[in-house]
Amino acid sequence: MQCFSNLYKSVAQKAKRVIMIVNIPDLNFDVSVNECMKNMKPHPKFQNCTFENYIPDSRYPSQASIKNILSEKVSLAGKNKNRYNINNKGFFGFLRRSGNNKTDTDNIGMNLNLYLDGGFGVGKTHLLSACYNVAETDKKTFLSFGELTYFFNFLGIEKSIKYFNEFDLILLDEFELDDPATTRMIAKFFQELGDDTLVVTTSNTLPSDLGKGQHFQVEEFEREMGVIADSFSTYVIEGEDYRRKSGSQLWKRVVDKQFFMDQYTKVDTEAASKGLIDFENLISLLKQNHPFKYYIIPDNTEALFIDGMKPFDALDEALRFAHLVDNCYYYNTKIFIRSEYHLNDLYSDEMLESCFQKKILRCLSRLDELAVFYLK
Repeated sequence: MQCFSNLYKSVAQKAKRVIMIVNIPDLNFDVSVNECMKNMKPHPKFQNCTFENYIPDSRYPSQASIKNILSEKVSLAGKNKNRYNINNKGFFGFLRRSGNNKTDTDNIGMNLNLYLDGGFGVGKTHLLSACYNVAETDKKTFLSFGELTYFFNFLGIEKSIKYFNEFDLILLDEFELDDPATTRMIAKFFQELGDDTLVVTTSNTLPSDLGKGQHFQVEEFEREMGVIADSFSTYVIEGEDYRRKSGSQLWKRVVDKQFFMDQYTKVDTEAASKGLIDFENLISLLKQNHPFKYYIIPDNTEALFIDGMKPFDALDEALRFAHLVDNCYYYNTKIFIRSEYHLNDLYSDEMLESCFQKKILRCLSRLDELAVFYLK
């Protein structure tokens, strides 16, 4: 069991431990919208990120380049009052691309929003968190793109725009266009967002591929896509997925449930808080609550044990679980799963081929870092 000891130690975050057993179904999800909004900031995994502790891979010069660009750009947040200098492009000309990612005075002064494109695990969220942590303005917010759309659906687009217009700096992790409704809302959001607000967003989808999917014909939304395109200058971050190359995912074959429960008990010595829940009960709990409240689970647990995980029956359930994993990732909550299925068996081919493919692949990548699987 030595191979698991380091993982247990990484769960620990406090010097003095008062072990708390969390009954996941009893957690209070009755939180206000204002409480959810106050939660829009880098969480434990990223709360200490800076540009200085982002170490670029020398094999990929674009990593060092974008770090320098962001550092200069964010220093202007809240200070430059004439943000837009639109260079209109035709549909799928697409987002304005800075060809060689070089930092120069003209580029930095243009004041377009920034779109950071790159694959899984190249440090995009670290850089986005660094923007929040070093920005001098108090009017800043950090949230996932999914959380932004959840606010649209919950508050309405007009109230959401009014709220976000108060910020100097909006940091959106994992920009993605999954469906027509989202595309329309995002276009309206950028069209009406004030000129004084700078947006920096990350994505693992090339700009020309945004919105493409089995059930989404982007050609029908040329005007909306054009509005979104004209709002950004795009930079590509190259590199390898550090989660894959680190070999962080752990697998252990077990013969009975008692072994899994023994591991749940063992975490007592390392985790300040832990919770155990059956997979079907977890899915039921997620369906009962709005996704932007899912942070309640990792906010209260450093180790989440899920027993009896199996392939998802419906896309809605798969996406809700993916959003929970995103929250666990931000909070650095470790996940321990007992299942007779491997990670790659949890999502059907139809789900992986849907317009939500990128969201699901990101979930798999993050589980690769967070999860230990105990196979029945």
